[in-house]
Amino acid sequence: MKKRFNIDFRELGILYALIILLLVLYCTNETFRSMMIYRNILRTAAIYATCGIGMTFAIISGDFDLSVGSQMALGSVVFTTLLTWGVPMIAAILAVLVLGMIMGTFNGILIAKMRIPAFIATLGMLMAYRALAQMINGSPVTVKNKTFLALSTSKFLEVPILFWIMVVMAILGTVVLRKTKIGRNTLAIGNSKEAARIAGINVGNTQIAIYFIVGLLTAVATLLGTARNGASNYNNFSGYEFTVISAVVLGGTALAGGKGSIFTTVVASIFLSTLNSALPTYGVNAYV
Repeated sequence: MKKRFNIDFRELGILYALIILLLVLYCTNETFRSMMIYRNILRTAAIYATCGIGMTFAIISGDFDLSVGSQMALGSVVFTTLLTWGVPMIAAILAVLVLGMIMGTFNGILIAKMRIPAFIATLGMLMAYRALAQMINGSPVTVKNKTFLALSTSKFLEVPILFWIMVVMAILGTVVLRKTKIGRNTLAIGNSKEAARIAGINVGNTQIAIYFIVGLLTAVATLLGTARNGASNYNNFSGYEFTVISAVVLGGTALAGGKGSIFTTVVASIFLSTLNSALPTYGVNAYV
């Protein structure tokens, strides 16, 4: 059973930690006896996890992407700017998704074809994407489209729609990772790029495909985050890359590559979101 689902039960420590944390908070903190706080936790976790699903692919392959926070800022600014220009919401959403795929693919080309180390390539693009966001619009822009904003407030079975969207992304991501050629190749190059080449895997094309996935899922997270914030700003999502990488690693994905689980990335995202909600109630800055 372990092998079939490819979850090492030793990695489920993050799930046990989440359960213990929630029990402690429920027993000691009145704030955590209201459904509202849990919905807010799930809304924030949905953004972390959606981006984290893509990052899981990158880290399993032995790389990472430091530019996801800046990608989200740029995508959010583009989205709200298009809306203010009168572009239909669906067209603006598609534009953000396409932009995300382009940014992800470009990062992949820098790493796979130009042989620039992932740290340097994505750190450079972190600065470039955020600078571009500031050039497009240096001021905050409020989202006035009520249909889009409803994404953040709507619920299904008392669970926020944002979280359900993330669940769909997690299921699709798990299928791709475990049941498709690109997923198997991702695991293979994470274990050993040289061995993967000898086995006939096109490592460069696989890396580009991985960063395409990162870009697409980051774009989805951008839309969820923009709905949650109700506005865009070129400074938004600063530091998200570190939160997302932390969620992936806390979930048991090896920084060295070769193994990882989307399920535990989701659990770790909920854990971090819970911590971020809990710490201020004890007078602690969640971002210290």
